[in-house]
Amino acid sequence: MGLFRIFAPNKLIHIIPDMIILEKPYVSAPLVEFLEQRQLPVLRNDMANQLCAQGHRLNLLESDQFVAQYQQNGQLYAVSENALVWLYAQMPQSELVQKVKVLKDKAAFRRICQQIYPDFYYQEVEMSALRSIDPNSLPLPLVLKPSVGFLSVGVYIVRSKAEWQAALDDIDRNFARQCAVFPDTVVRSEMFVLEQFISGQEYAVDAYYDTNGQPHIINIFHHIFKNETDVSDRLYCMSKQIFEDNYPAFNQFCIDLNRALQLRNFPMHVEFRVDERTGHAIPIEVNPLRFAGMCLNDLTRHTCNMLPVQAYFDGTHPNYSTMWQGIENDTFSFVVLDKPYETTRAIDFERLKQRFHGVLEVRDIQNPAMSIWGFMFVRTALEHKAELHEILHNDLTEFMI
Repeated sequence: MGLFRIFAPNKLIHIIPDMIILEKPYVSAPLVEFLEQRQLPVLRNDMANQLCAQGHRLNLLESDQFVAQYQQNGQLYAVSENALVWLYAQMPQSELVQKVKVLKDKAAFRRICQQIYPDFYYQEVEMSALRSIDPNSLPLPLVLKPSVGFLSVGVYIVRSKAEWQAALDDIDRNFARQCAVFPDTVVRSEMFVLEQFISGQEYAVDAYYDTNGQPHIINIFHHIFKNETDVSDRLYCMSKQIFEDNYPAFNQFCIDLNRALQLRNFPMHVEFRVDERTGHAIPIEVNPLRFAGMCLNDLTRHTCNMLPVQAYFDGTHPNYSTMWQGIENDTFSFVVLDKPYETTRAIDFERLKQRFHGVLEVRDIQNPAMSIWGFMFVRTALEHKAELHEILHNDLTEFMI
C-alpha cells in the first residue's frame, strides 16, 4: 500500500491516501522517481505498465482497487487530462467528476465566473454554426476556442473580419487532426466559445485546495508571447518579481472560486490574463486535478527544490518569504521546443544549449505523436535576458538536423 499523510484539522485525525493517475503523452522522470520512493498507489493503465516494463517499481492498483481506495477519502492527482477518460467512466456520478466537468467546460466555467466578473462577454456556439455568424455583429477583438480544450489547440485571437475568416479556414483544415491526438474529454470539437479578448499579460498558476478548502499557490509562470496574436507555448518564466507582483490577485480568485465550488483536496492549473487597462486578473480557464502540463511544473525543482505534486500530497507550499533568497534577480524559464507537424527532422540539442548561459536541464521528447522535440529549463541572469527574447522569436530551423 502507499504511504499516508496525516492531517489534524480541528483536532480530528484523518488518514488520506495519496493517489495518482499517470497518462499520455508524457510523465517526467522526477515524478516517477518520487512515486518509486513513496510507493504511492498508481492506477494500472497502459502508461503505468509501460513505465514498469522499463524497470520502474510502481505500486500499481487495478481500477476497482483504485476506486475503492479513493472513496476512502482519497486525495487524487492526474498527470494529464487524458486521465479524465478513465475518471468519467469509473466514477460518473461522483461529486469529484461533477466539479471537474464544470471546470473543463469553458462555457460552464464562464457562467460561474459571471458571479465574480459580471461584465465579461462570452457566448457558446456549435462548431457547425460558426460560419453562419456575421463577423460584423461580433465585439472584436475576441478569442475563439473549443469549449473543451487543452494547450493552444483550436485557440484563435480574432481582431478583424479577415482574421475571423482565417480562423474558420484553419479549423476546417487542421482542428480535426489536432483533436485526434487527445480524447474527447480533453479536446472536443462540437462546441466553441467566443469570449472577450483581454489585452494584457498572461500567467499560469499551479495551486491546490487543502482538506479545509484553503488555497495554496505553488507556481506562478509568466506565459510570454511573441506578439498580441501569438497563442504558442514556447516560453514560460518565473521570478521573484513575477510571483510577488501577482500572488495577491491570483490567490483572491482562488478564494472567490471556492465560494461557488467548495473544492477540497483538489489540485488545479489556472491561466489568467491581467487586463492592461484595469489591472484586473481575469481567469482564462481552470484545468482540474493537475498542475502545469508537459512537465512545466517541474521548474519549481530548480527554484526551491520542490516537486509540486509532493507539495500537494504533503500539504505544504513554498515559504513565500524566503523562496527567492539568493536568486532574487534571476529568471527561471521553461522553453518548449515545438516542431512543425509535417517535419520528421530532429534537433541538435547541444548546439541549441550553446545559445544560453544557464541551461539547467534538457529533456528530449522522443514521441512522434507530439509536435515537440523537447523542453529546456534555463536560469537567466539580468545581463542575459536577451537570450529569452531570441529563443521566443526563433523558428528553430537553424538547429534542425
